[in-house]
Amino acid sequence: MVLDDPVAVRLDADIVSSLVGPDLARIGREHLDQGRVFELGQDDGGVVAIVLDSARKEFDVWVGVVNGALTGECDCDEDGPLCSHAVAVTLAALEDGIPFTSVTEQEDDDEERFADLASTLTFDQLVDLVARQAVADPDFADELMALA
Repeated sequence: MVLDDPVAVRLDADIVSSLVGPDLARIGREHLDQGRVFELGQDDGGVVAIVLDSARKEFDVWVGVVNGALTGECDCDEDGPLCSHAVAVTLAALEDGIPFTSVTEQEDDDEERFADLASTLTFDQLVDLVARQAVADPDFADELMALA
């Protein structure tokens, strides 16, 4: 069953720590405790903020629950699905009582994005692209023949 509306998610600091591990949780907590999280607010079922690292470099961060997984987007170079900045934002949101809602990425968004891209191509470019894809993907070829 797919829900059209976002669903509230229960998170707390212990759950976050268990998801990211003790080291990342500790670093995220340090960012928060040292006052490095700014402009905290709700956005797209998640939370956005600006986080300063220990060198005072500024990072834009979004954290949310997508397809049931805690997910973060940050413009830092840290590896992994969540960085210390995203953990700090998550903890800040929990302390401020900002709710998280679980959202499901919609294929419609991808279709719209690809349709926009395709609209920038010439007719000949589109024909060439479709022909190459049909040769590479038998399922696509079957769908093409069914539509033609």
